Amino acid sequence: MTGVCAAGPEIGPFFESNHPFFQSQVEVFAPEKGKLTGENFVVRGILLPLPSGHCVLFDQELLRVAAIWRVPPGGPPVTPTTMAQISYASLRRKAGAEHPRPTGPVLVSSDVHPGVASEPTAWRHDPRPPAGAGEAGRGALPAAQARFEGIELAGTTAVLCYEVGGTKVREWHEAQAVGPGIRVWRHFEVAAHAAPLVFAVGRGREPAVSLASNSGALVIGGPAGDDGATLAPSADLQRVSVAYAFDAHAAAAVLAATPPRPKPTGGLRWPGTATAGVQLAALARNGLVLDRIATPDENPWHRLVRAADLAFLSDDRAAVVTYDGDVWVVDGWADPQLARLTWRRFASGLHEPLALVAPQGVIQVATKNGVVRLYDRDGDGEADWVENFSDQMLQSQTTRSFPLDMALGPDGSTYVTQGGIVTRSGMPAGGEGTAHAGAVVKISPDGRTAQAVATGAREPFVTVHPRTGLVTATDQQGHFIPSSACYVVRPGDDFGYPRAQPEKLTPPLVWIPHEQDTSSASELWMVGEGMGAWNGRLLHLSYGTSRLLLISPDLGAPVAQGAVIPLDFQTDLPLLHARMNLRGDAVAFAGLQIYGTRATVNWSLGRLRPGGGEITTALAARSCADGVVLEFAAPLDPASLGPEKVTARAWNYRRSAAYGSGRYALDGEAGLTPWGVAQTVLSADRKAVFVHLPKLPSVAQLEVRHDFRLASGTAAQGVVYFTVNRPRPLDLGAAGFGGVDLTKQPVVAVPAQEAPASAAIGQAVAERLGCAACHSVDGTTEGKVGPTWKNLFGAKRVFVDGTSEVADAIYLRAKILDPQEKKMKPGLVEMPSYRGVVSEQQLESVVLYIQSLASEPGTKKAGR
Repeated sequence: MTGVCAAGPEIGPFFESNHPFFQSQVEVFAPEKGKLTGENFVVRGILLPLPSGHCVLFDQELLRVAAIWRVPPGGPPVTPTTMAQISYASLRRKAGAEHPRPTGPVLVSSDVHPGVASEPTAWRHDPRPPAGAGEAGRGALPAAQARFEGIELAGTTAVLCYEVGGTKVREWHEAQAVGPGIRVWRHFEVAAHAAPLVFAVGRGREPAVSLASNSGALVIGGPAGDDGATLAPSADLQRVSVAYAFDAHAAAAVLAATPPRPKPTGGLRWPGTATAGVQLAALARNGLVLDRIATPDENPWHRLVRAADLAFLSDDRAAVVTYDGDVWVVDGWADPQLARLTWRRFASGLHEPLALVAPQGVIQVATKNGVVRLYDRDGDGEADWVENFSDQMLQSQTTRSFPLDMALGPDGSTYVTQGGIVTRSGMPAGGEGTAHAGAVVKISPDGRTAQAVATGAREPFVTVHPRTGLVTATDQQGHFIPSSACYVVRPGDDFGYPRAQPEKLTPPLVWIPHEQDTSSASELWMVGEGMGAWNGRLLHLSYGTSRLLLISPDLGAPVAQGAVIPLDFQTDLPLLHARMNLRGDAVAFAGLQIYGTRATVNWSLGRLRPGGGEITTALAARSCADGVVLEFAAPLDPASLGPEKVTARAWNYRRSAAYGSGRYALDGEAGLTPWGVAQTVLSADRKAVFVHLPKLPSVAQLEVRHDFRLASGTAAQGVVYFTVNRPRPLDLGAAGFGGVDLTKQPVVAVPAQEAPASAAIGQAVAERLGCAACHSVDGTTEGKVGPTWKNLFGAKRVFVDGTSEVADAIYLRAKILDPQEKKMKPGLVEMPSYRGVVSEQQLESVVLYIQSLASEPGTKKAGR
């Protein structure tokens, strides 16, 4: 079984001892102040562990060695506190406000300014625009001044490649034993340059630390200051070095000449392969088949394979990226039976990557250090060149600002999204975020420029139609985002999160009800002739419920709007991304879970393909001023239609700075508005139904449930959710519904009498609404953001203002309806309001269910 860790195979360390680099954020500790100062925060750091036990921290954005420290024997180079690092061995642990710090004493550090410059007066000035309050994420230096090019891997050495004012510089590091002491070298290979170059070399943090140059061409001190070095102009390539000595023995030793730059050795870092099982046809229904693909968690390197995304390089080969920074190449996809998928490690050390694409077969990964491209230049099967394709997207220092998704435009551009959850939403993550937090960012085809196309999203995912270039994005519940949503993205759009009062809010293409999708992930245009009736449909993934849905856009409406069609397809996978294979006959999934989802596996891959019998749900839907049209893949039985076969109800949400929203009837009161059905009309080809809903108004959510039958006799039951931003006219005759009598009056279905409230009904309601994603019923709290329901009833609850209440029936009702009123933790985002979502009987039943989980009556121990 994939995604099992605790009782599964032995796992190795997150930071592997034989890898020459790791990308990570790092906050350097200032020993003389005895605390973190924030004065030396590296948002895009490159950790360079040396065999001596020292670690060099290189700042990719400012091109400086930010610090050197001694790592405790057998320990990691930094404290493992980012989300990927801290959850690696404990799958449900989440990162908070803390950032990785050096694990040993800092011996050398440098100030926060450019580490190299071609202008002697410019190197102490940081030219980057300031970020938000408390935010260190200011981005890369202007490309005209300097640019990081990438990392070349040469055996156990990482060669850092950058250019300064057009001059190419190659830098690598080496440790040398000198008697009982250690010397660390910074080696430089610098192309010919007509003007002096200034390098920041830093200062020793201990009296015993000394710096020296091995060449008269590189002078430490002087006009550059005691923490700088000036390299004289040269018409030829230069090799020079700076030595950092950590005791008198190393300082007194004769300095050596700079060695030639290391070159890739061609030897494999990870020889061998791994395999894992495939469960064909694990789920087959509604015209679709899901194959479950395990990851090789038992592998020679004892490495977790927490798959986050994948992309196809050929018909037979795909690249898979893991949240822990690895890229694997997987062969065997051309076999329809997936009889043998062979996994090979290709790259490692990347900074919390979650998205991968493959433009022209090149592996491109979105990381916190920027968008990188991976190349195997010596052809040995492993990456030896990590190209900095683009670091123009601003990376926030906040711990949850992940590069969530990435999509390619038909013009060669790249769209990237970054999580927007920062301190303004209550997460004390060390800043207010950058201008790109919560944005959809478009990167130019050459990677040199980036523009925020849309802003104000909470956790956005993005997709682009491969032919038309239409950009859509999903988001999850948050400020001014009352429910999960799909948007058509246009320049200047603002989705509202976490604005105090947005000037203009972009209307969604569709809202998605909470019970269908508690947390949206990516979408995919299933473009491929091999997909049959699914070809051209927009597939929507729900991370929160593990379900598949279709988005049916109506882009011809005065304001773009659409419909959501649940496919009655519960995958049990933590769905994050979906990618088409190159043959256009299957979709591949990848995903892992740390935050709540209904999936039971921790990570997995999957393959979705046509098959599995008849398609019984609608394939497309649209609304008009007089009702809705539902389109099916196969002809319907005319005798199965009738207004009594359809029920409709409508509700609105309230977009506000509050988290989420209840449901409100069209008169503004909490609840739902039933809408009468006048008639159902079958199209001439019998594949579409016009459901007559007279005088249909603008409404955030219109739910239409149908109970039809296909001509084959198979039941065609389902539900479709519409967002009607503005009712539009429809030529019914041209749509295949000739001679429709629109004077018919609606029939409003009388709601069925509800059974008395009970704990059993409450349990069913909780399961339908996905409450288990945040609340356990067995007392466990790992991976849950809400309190366990076991023994919650009767427990003392303490609020941030110091007051307290007993969790009785009155308290629980209030918490379900108005969860923001009494907060349990400072800044904590409480759950959404269920006002109008659950009926009085359902509300009482949920309370009874929670009460039934109490082992004994009375007051339990205090909880927060």
